[in-house]
Amino acid sequence: RLVGSEMCIRDRHYVDNGEEIFNPDRYSCVDYAELEWQRMWARTWTLAGLVADIPKIGDYFKYELGPESFIVVRTGEQANAIKAFYNVCHHRGNQLVKDDFGSVRSFKCFFHSWEWEIDGRLRAIPNPESYPPQMIADNPPLAEVRCELWDGFVFINMDPNAQPLLEFLHPLPEHLAAYRFQDMKIVKDLETRWPCNWKIGHDAFIEVQHVHAVHPEILGFINEYEVQWDLYPNGMSRQLLKFGEVSPQLDDRTTVNEGLKALMREVELDPDRYTGSAEGVREAMQQAKRDWAERRDIDYSMFTDNQLTDDWTYGLFPNITLNAHPEGLLVQRFRPHPTDPQQMTYDLMVLIHPVDDPNYKVPAYMGVEEGTDLSGTTRPARRVIEYGEEGLGDVISQDASMMGHVQRGVQSRGYKGARYSHQEQQLRHWHKELERYLNGEK
Repeated sequence: RLVGSEMCIRDRHYVDNGEEIFNPDRYSCVDYAELEWQRMWARTWTLAGLVADIPKIGDYFKYELGPESFIVVRTGEQANAIKAFYNVCHHRGNQLVKDDFGSVRSFKCFFHSWEWEIDGRLRAIPNPESYPPQMIADNPPLAEVRCELWDGFVFINMDPNAQPLLEFLHPLPEHLAAYRFQDMKIVKDLETRWPCNWKIGHDAFIEVQHVHAVHPEILGFINEYEVQWDLYPNGMSRQLLKFGEVSPQLDDRTTVNEGLKALMREVELDPDRYTGSAEGVREAMQQAKRDWAERRDIDYSMFTDNQLTDDWTYGLFPNITLNAHPEGLLVQRFRPHPTDPQQMTYDLMVLIHPVDDPNYKVPAYMGVEEGTDLSGTTRPARRVIEYGEEGLGDVISQDASMMGHVQRGVQSRGYKGARYSHQEQQLRHWHKELERYLNGEK
């Protein structure tokens, strides 16, 4: 009987999402962006941040999504004692917090000094006698939004009638339980603006058909053609991408190339002592990784062999991708611009299980710089970079360089809409879910 991760890997869920060509106005039209905001963003669960960033009572972080701003704050010692509020004062609409992170005893407006407790209750109105009694008789609490937790992540939803978070994410929480995200620590936190619609950014990371053109240097150690795709309810999806295996698009699939050798060294497998061919590297890496973990008293028994080497990428509707590995997690978030549908904010977070071992290797493609503290004792500052500035890592930087070109292209009169191949079925599945919201089906 298959259990846990062994069961997950056999899913192979396929959904027939038709063959329509979607209207390209979705990438540039202001009216379309407004419809998205009212019918989709205001009604779905989105990832606001990390539980680990608010460990003490009064700790908060700010989360901005489109035209809205939210405060997520710890209100008690219990693990789930976390609330989320709109970042706005009831007096004149001033935002209550400006910093990304902070710690407070109360939220006091810095414009006219209205003040609220961290649990949202009104604390004080200066000179209350100067207001008509009926205007402040309700003692207005902060405007609260739904806030629920999953494995170390905080999600918010502006719809008070939305289904519970875990139902929305199903079956992903079960699939990903073995990774223990809540035990990971963030080692990289980066934010940047891209000159494109948020969906163009998102679309680039839930398909791998572009790899041979944009990332040809990785074809020697990633099989981007023979991929397992699984499509789930609520627009969720997954792809299993084999690492340690040569792409079928290369003629030589037997020579142990330099890319394979680099992956072998990451798991302390000496390429000079390896006597097999390229076809056996992935399996040899899997065994080497189990040996590597055993030497360090790390329990990998809950992972399948595939999880030890491969990139398990999950798409969380509407705007998150998770690249999961036993060592860590790469989180990508794609946020809409408050007013301009031709711009977006891209967020990159890398989390790992903390270690003090100087020989510990985070998968190279995650872009964790040499010398990064992997002990988890210090949270890195959020770094904001300009478009094209270094910091994303080679692979993601290559993807980012395409964004402006795609944005201009989809606005051409000569472009009638995307023609998705079977290798891009996650994209079609995702866009069909978006249309259900916009059409009022959800």
